[in-house]
Amino acid sequence: MAKGYIYIMTNPALKDMVKIGYATDVELRRQQLSTTALPYEYEVYATYETSGNLEDKKLHKMIDNLNPDLRVSKNREFFIMTPQAAYDLLEAISLISGTGDKLKKVKASDAKPQVVRKPPVNFSLCGIPIGAKLTFTEDPSVVVTVVGDRKVQYREEITSLSAVASGIIGYSVAGPQFFLYNGKTISQIASETQWKE
Repeated sequence: MAKGYIYIMTNPALKDMVKIGYATDVELRRQQLSTTALPYEYEVYATYETSGNLEDKKLHKMIDNLNPDLRVSKNREFFIMTPQAAYDLLEAISLISGTGDKLKKVKASDAKPQVVRKPPVNFSLCGIPIGAKLTFTEDPSVVVTVVGDRKVQYREEITSLSAVASGIIGYSVAGPQFFLYNGKTISQIASETQWKE
């Protein structure tokens, strides 16, 4: 059976979360994931070589058995835990099974060059006027109104997209990926305008 890897990945836009998955080529998988709507690239934190296909599912089940509240969504590979906590689980498995040599933590010097962090979304630089209505992707009944370059009004409060999205979802997220204006997420609009090279 072809070898593959359980990987632990992080993304600055997904605070306090890790993605634990399986791939035969971790770098290719990282690149594929980094083309999604998130404004930052995924970073590989650790890999664990395994000879079994989709061994990550067994790890997911173990985490669910230990604490079902750690998984963000039942059928997703995102867990509310630090990268080190996820690594500690893999390390315990590798030590118990005698395969400690198969576990690799990616050192900062081994990681791919990091993408320069994008500045916070500025609505006027994105062509989004004051008074514009932005709709929450997960629930179209949630609408905020742009009241400044970086602020929105939700209900009677002046706040940020991230604060509104995180409050609704229940964990910390980058708000611009969860709100739409004219059919595009704010992150997509920023990529085409404010963040365009």
